[in-house]
Amino acid sequence: MAAAADRHPLLLEAAARARGAAGTVTSARELPNPTFGLSAGDGRPRDGGATRREWGYSVELPLEFLATRGSRVAAAAASEEGSRQEVRTVRLQVLRDLRRSFVELVHAQAVVEAGAELEVQVAQLAALVRKRAERGEGRPTEVPRVEIELERLRGALERSRAVEEAQRQRLSTWLGAPLTRAEADLSAPLPLPPLDELRERLVSSNPAIQASRARLEAAGKEASAERWERFPKFSVGAAHAEELDRVATTFSATVAIPLWNWNQGKIRQADAAVEGERARLDALSRELSAQVAGAWQGCAVGQAAVRRFQVEIVPRAEGSARTLGRAFELGEAGLLDVIDARRVLLDARREYLDLLLDMQNACGDLAALAGLELP
Repeated sequence: MAAAADRHPLLLEAAARARGAAGTVTSARELPNPTFGLSAGDGRPRDGGATRREWGYSVELPLEFLATRGSRVAAAAASEEGSRQEVRTVRLQVLRDLRRSFVELVHAQAVVEAGAELEVQVAQLAALVRKRAERGEGRPTEVPRVEIELERLRGALERSRAVEEAQRQRLSTWLGAPLTRAEADLSAPLPLPPLDELRERLVSSNPAIQASRARLEAAGKEASAERWERFPKFSVGAAHAEELDRVATTFSATVAIPLWNWNQGKIRQADAAVEGERARLDALSRELSAQVAGAWQGCAVGQAAVRRFQVEIVPRAEGSARTLGRAFELGEAGLLDVIDARRVLLDARREYLDLLLDMQNACGDLAALAGLELP
């Protein structure tokens, strides 16, 4: 499952974005290239003298990056960190989805096994009813009644097998290999830390929140860089020229003064982006905190309900069905009571398996949100 998660297309796509963000950091750290100029030509005096070759070269080094370089590099580094945290977020989501598919397959297998077991029991009961009817020991109307019940069970079993096959094909597709059966103990409990501890862990270690914080920091650095853009921009250069009547070497410095354009539009855009990222972080923190609370309650309540079914409900339903079946064989109970007991047993087992599925999904969601380890 872990190997399949590492090969998952969504995780590979997130990792590619992280590599692209690392390239952005490298680009932000690079210095601008100098500009070289070269000129050559023939010069002729106006009085008609001899022609002479003239040439010159120049170099210019822009220094405008000095004001904003630190902020741009910091913004790119924060964006890279956000991309790395997003990779962790995607991996947790992929593992949660794969685990959910795995648990659903185990649940579907258990439903089929429970239905098949009950089908065998009802088939034996139907054979007994037919035999008793042939001997004149039972009422003839009991035969179609028990056969209808058997056919209903077989129809439900076929539907359960179709669901199981669909879940198997789904998981096999993501694993990239054929799958015959999945084995797991769905009733295994998860040690639950206190809810307050999980919320603290969520704030400090959840990768989605860490990625949102990194985006907020990057937006703040971009806003700082836009403010530095209002400062004058400098460049220095040098030139050498050989002409008909002179040889000249010059040095130059230029300053771009922000007289008309103070970059107010981009500063407002950057400030709005900061406010947006701050609000996004707040909303994400609240949403994940609420999800953790809901998943914790679902996991805790699910485990309690599972224990109740294991200890009380399912054993009682099995005992009642077993007792009534024996009483029917001895002629001390009616067929309707036996069928009703079998239905109660089937409903109890299905509800128990559905509770296991809901508990495992809730515990899996909690593990993905709070960084807990699950088998």
